[in-house]
Amino acid sequence: MGDTFIISGLRERRAAITGEIADLYDKIDKLQAALVHVDGVLALYGLEPSEIPTKGRVSIRSAYFGRNEISRRCRDMLRQKGTIRADDVAVQAMLDKRLDPEKNRKVRTDFNRRILVTLHDLRKADMVEKIGHGRGVKWVAKERSATLTQD
Repeated sequence: MGDTFIISGLRERRAAITGEIADLYDKIDKLQAALVHVDGVLALYGLEPSEIPTKGRVSIRSAYFGRNEISRRCRDMLRQKGTIRADDVAVQAMLDKRLDPEKNRKVRTDFNRRILVTLHDLRKADMVEKIGHGRGVKWVAKERSATLTQD
């Protein structure tokens, strides 16, 4: 190939871009961890962190969850219990993060919303099945749903 200098230049540029992306993910993870700690201290003083408005851009990702943590939690709970509700996952996540699900209703609602989005994504990926509608909706892993419908 006569254009090897073009290929090597593109390879170099791609390597630089992926390195920058990895650095930004590391920075995001560190900032989210710092935010969780600041929120914890604010909670000790009786302040609700979610009531403090965000400066600049509004973050789409939650400071409470790492990358892929919600889907991992959903899949783990499905393996353990078979059938789950989004609120079950939200309450367990809050307890694991030493948050009170009864006191922090806004955080619990936010967790539920994020978990439902993840469960819907898992449904699109044909990994889970939705049982019911509305507040009583339950979710079951696709393998389990096939055996449950045969009974």
